[in-house]
Amino acid sequence: MSGYIREIFNSVQGEGIRVGQRMTFVRFLGCNLSCNYCDVPECQKKQGKFFYNGKSYDNPLEMDFLLDKIVEQIVSITGGEPLLQPLFLLDLCKQLKKTGKTIYLETNGTLPGAFEMVIDQVDIVALDFKIPTATGRPGMWKKHEEMLKLAANKEVFVKMVINENFIPRELELTVSIIEKINRKIPLVIQPVFGSKIPNLLDIQKKALERLKDVRIIPQVHKYLKLA
Repeated sequence: MSGYIREIFNSVQGEGIRVGQRMTFVRFLGCNLSCNYCDVPECQKKQGKFFYNGKSYDNPLEMDFLLDKIVEQIVSITGGEPLLQPLFLLDLCKQLKKTGKTIYLETNGTLPGAFEMVIDQVDIVALDFKIPTATGRPGMWKKHEEMLKLAANKEVFVKMVINENFIPRELELTVSIIEKINRKIPLVIQPVFGSKIPNLLDIQKKALERLKDVRIIPQVHKYLKLA
């Protein structure tokens, strides 16, 4: 089976509750969204070269070509949106699980059908809630709720990226969904890199009135100038 991959590299996780842990990152091509703050707009289309160790290769890529390049214990599968290639993602996860790897899936939280196909092979889920003031797109709250229900028995956290335009209603909707499913699920508030949000602590305090674990975690890898 073959898939469309942008790059594979080793670094430390710069976001969320596993920040600082070393991982191999497998970045998928293709995304069903185009968020204003996207770090990798070149991954929005399912086309382009694969890059590894300073060399480029044509897509799509065969599974065997990729597997020996994945060396760390924890494998972060990111994008783009990996769930747009569900069959390839499922096969990749199965192959990695055979070697004892830990699968960390980063997803935009909008494809519950594809997610249901792969969830049994995933260990950790970084589930984005895409709020309108940050993405420039309409909210997708029902899909986020479906996704979180599917992931509730995994190690999962919700990531909410915010900027200066953030409004209280978005926090209310995010917190309500998490609280309905399990108020112990961590919520990570991630400021857009370079933004200035004066009331961050107030936002966190408000969320903690209803949730057990709310953290403010920026994109640490950008401050460290890491990949």
